[in-house]
Amino acid sequence: KLFAPETEQQLQDLLCWAAKSGHKVRPVGTGLSPNGLALQKSGMLSMAQLDSIVDVDKQRGTITVQAGARVSQILDELKKHGLTLENFSSITEQQIGGWTQVSAHGTGARIPPVDEMITRMTVVSPEKGLMKLTKDGPDADLFRWVRVGLGALGVVSE
Repeated sequence: KLFAPETEQQLQDLLCWAAKSGHKVRPVGTGLSPNGLALQKSGMLSMAQLDSIVDVDKQRGTITVQAGARVSQILDELKKHGLTLENFSSITEQQIGGWTQVSAHGTGARIPPVDEMITRMTVVSPEKGLMKLTKDGPDADLFRWVRVGLGALGVVSE
């Protein structure tokens, strides 16, 4: 079964239902990885409907996006503002949530992996609900763990 929530509330409801009913639900991206990590008979979670560009802050050089946004969408939006990502791979159809959750890399030996570009994130967990985390906030340690959590510590929504 493939779940495709259209709102953050639907995502929260889905994860609560899955936890209470004992269903495993795993995030699945655009299918670029050749392994079966995301395959789960009881449910796979597509974030494709949660793909909005939320905000571009040209002064700070930041962009806020939902986890289902593709890298290509993000690059197109940043270009309109004279900005780009510090690092990105040659495959730009990856969804940003999964791309960062696996600590993907781009090209260049001196360029950090993409997860280091993240300064804040929203994560949905069945136990903790909606968590807004920042690298300098009160939950900075949790932020560092979740930043490359492979979806095991919650589902990134933004």
